Amino acid sequence: MSALRTARAIARVHRLATPARTFTAARALQKQAEPVNNEPIPFKEAPQFPAPVDPFNPGTAQPKPAGEYSETTKNLVRGVAKLLGYNSKASTAIRETGRMMRGIVTAVEKERSFWYDECQLPATYQTFFQLHLLYVLVLVIRLRALRSSRPDASPIPEPLEPGTPTHAASSPAGFTLGKPAHEAYPTEFLNHFFELAESQMRIVLGKGERERVIRKYMDEMGEQWKGAGLGLDFILGLSISEDPAERALSDPELASWVWRNLFQSKGITPGEGDELAFAPQLEKVVLFVRRELARLDAISDADVLDGNIGEWGPVNQAP
Repeated sequence: MSALRTARAIARVHRLATPARTFTAARALQKQAEPVNNEPIPFKEAPQFPAPVDPFNPGTAQPKPAGEYSETTKNLVRGVAKLLGYNSKASTAIRETGRMMRGIVTAVEKERSFWYDECQLPATYQTFFQLHLLYVLVLVIRLRALRSSRPDASPIPEPLEPGTPTHAASSPAGFTLGKPAHEAYPTEFLNHFFELAESQMRIVLGKGERERVIRKYMDEMGEQWKGAGLGLDFILGLSISEDPAERALSDPELASWVWRNLFQSKGITPGEGDELAFAPQLEKVVLFVRRELARLDAISDADVLDGNIGEWGPVNQAP
């Protein structure tokens, strides 16, 4: 099932930000309607990226480290790649955003102790989706701001993880202004994300699950993506408002956004008192989002287009 079709389908959803609902599987189907199972799906294994073609045989997707190739092989591949359009705009966007997505998977796993132990988030598919979505939405903001198109300059082979930024903040000579980058990069990046999300969904639902059930839950994940994205855009709008009162609301709104999309999955609702127990962790996440937005904003278009966005900073950092 094409993740591009999935992304296009969920883009039609118009629901605004809503509390994240626990993702669950419906194992039995009635003739006329799908029953709802409110038990959360356990999710404990680290995801694999790129998402394998067959999620039940994940070894097929493991890439070969670049260091194992001989110079003769590299030269041959460079020649073939040039003929096949390796550095075309579409191929470049797919390749570089794939490196960015791999960096997010790595970053989430590095912070596993914070998310699951300190924050006590449940090890479910819902948590997996929302954690990766947090990073994805922060990076999409930077990708949507791209103003440059890159020259044919990608090295072969490239490292699998995102590289370290090397350019100045302004676009260097040789880069031209244009729309393709800020359209292609977010689209391909979201394709990678939903391919990963769908692959993990198939694993937790089981090999024999019906396509209509998978489609139903992919639509649910799409609603959460759409709502969370619109909510974060609203918060960023407050942050740059000319009205001081609106700017002052941006951090409380951001904290509320994080709570709805991450911590509320624990079953805690405002007004019950228990939410204060996680105030320190909530503050760390809010500061992390602010730090990463500022870090990514300082990276040049040239580096972003090359996939060199650096490593994600730690979430578990004292204020």
